[in-house]
Amino acid sequence: MARVCSLFDSLVFVCFLLFASETLVFSRTLEKRPPLVPGLSWNYYFPLACPTLEWIVSNNLEKAFKKDSGLAPGILRLFFHDCFANGCDASILLNAPDGNDEKSHPANIGIRQEALLAIEELRRVIYKQCLPVVSCSDILVVAAREAVRQMGGPDFDVPLGRKDSLTFDLDGPNNLPPPFFRTEQLLGVFGQRNFDATDVVALSGAHTYGRAHCSSLVNRTIESDPPIDPDFKNKLVATCPTSQSSNIVNLDARTPAKFDNMYFINLLNRQGVFTSDQDLASHPQTKEIVNLFASNQKEFFDSFADAFVKVSQIDVITSRQGKGEIRDRCFVANKKVSLEAVAEEMVELVEAI
Repeated sequence: MARVCSLFDSLVFVCFLLFASETLVFSRTLEKRPPLVPGLSWNYYFPLACPTLEWIVSNNLEKAFKKDSGLAPGILRLFFHDCFANGCDASILLNAPDGNDEKSHPANIGIRQEALLAIEELRRVIYKQCLPVVSCSDILVVAAREAVRQMGGPDFDVPLGRKDSLTFDLDGPNNLPPPFFRTEQLLGVFGQRNFDATDVVALSGAHTYGRAHCSSLVNRTIESDPPIDPDFKNKLVATCPTSQSSNIVNLDARTPAKFDNMYFINLLNRQGVFTSDQDLASHPQTKEIVNLFASNQKEFFDSFADAFVKVSQIDVITSRQGKGEIRDRCFVANKKVSLEAVAEEMVELVEAI
């Protein structure tokens, strides 16, 4: 009788998952979301492959963020720097034996080791419950969304189904816009990948939390264009007298650990840390968007969510291309075993027997 009840309970649970999946898909079709790249899906791992994926990521990061709130912007930055280099393929996670990998590129200075380790730890926990069916690139996307949501930002769905790259490109990080870019340059770089002015301003709003190194902002201490509040400038000079200073500066001095729209209010007060930030408040294509986001946090959140989803689909590898893999470990590509090697192992095994 107990076995029959157990079987019945299992069937009820599976039916519930299937019903929830259909309901979830239906509700998402009612939302205005960017179109999906073929091969990605809103419910890729649900209900059978790994239905608990997002719960695992959320639960584990909630504990991690309580211990270190700086981990959240670290993970979000890792996501952006992965996607804008070679596409969202987790190539930034790959380690080179000689240390000459994407992380060593000057554009990736300050990538937090804790963020890298957090993604690998999530993979380890996920594989215990779901086996190796979830890619490191998908884990990074879900983790980055959680890094926004759990720190007060918008809650939104992310499409999944990416595969991991087999290697990295040392020149990929050259695609990342530097913090001294002016708005015209930002619009050009993002425009090449079909991002509009609203996307650019919304994504720049990720600087509503996190920290900056002096080497990235020292030009703000010696230049007056774009404009800078005198008191704010004095504080920057005191913290970063030279580009070699090892100090760090909060990107948002008012709510440094919260994802909100305070970043845009800072820009209106001429207190943007980066040149690329402050210039948005005066450029004719972006200043009205800055004003809108400063006065309406929901508008910022909605625009950020849509832009995030667009970023998460840059040059993804899916099962349709057949060029990627699901890594056994996020830091190294899987070892490829040739048919010849398998045959040799079989022969050795037979001989041993």
